[in-house]
Amino acid sequence: MNPIIIVFDLDGTLSDPVVGIAASINHALKRLGLAPRPQEALEKYIGPPLQDIFSDLLDTRDEESILEAIGFFRERYFKVGYRENMLYPGIEETLESLKNGGYTLYIATAKKESVARSVTDYFGISTCFKDVLGCGLQRRKVDLLREIRVREKRGRLIMVGDRKHDMAAGKETGCFCIGVLWGYGSREELRQSGADQICRCPRDLTKTIGALSDTPKSEEDV
Repeated sequence: MNPIIIVFDLDGTLSDPVVGIAASINHALKRLGLAPRPQEALEKYIGPPLQDIFSDLLDTRDEESILEAIGFFRERYFKVGYRENMLYPGIEETLESLKNGGYTLYIATAKKESVARSVTDYFGISTCFKDVLGCGLQRRKVDLLREIRVREKRGRLIMVGDRKHDMAAGKETGCFCIGVLWGYGSREELRQSGADQICRCPRDLTKTIGALSDTPKSEEDV
């Protein structure tokens, strides 16, 4: 049987970054002379690329304006925002269990790679992963999954994430896609974007992946 490689999204899947991301978005808006938004109104921006976030917030496709906003966002996020973050309960134990079970783990995130590594180092979970890959402004998540597929030629890839962007990238690269409900995407969003299974909590994720070692794709929720 081919080995199983599990690719995790970061924000909304392993950790809850809403405080740091919302505060850093508002920092950018204020630097642009715009009014800040309530944190609840910014939760929908957990997961998408920064280009898409600021294109929507500024209602523009002007690249110069978007890049300026991203620069202001990073001005705060790189200093303090990434530390205003917390692992979801049960994630550390889940990662350790999967690694000890012989699975190969990766992270594929829309974040800049150096920042993603700072996050995993901050939480002390970097050793759980074979590698941490980030998009930054140059790549898409599907590009990261293609890179992993090239590296792991014999492996069966599983994409684990909480938003439609994760499921879409996974489907485009032939992954088995698991959506998680403890993040920021709804069951409907995950289903519509191609999730093969949906998990309610990290413990269910461990059971689901264990079952996939012996059984073909199933459409049943855990």
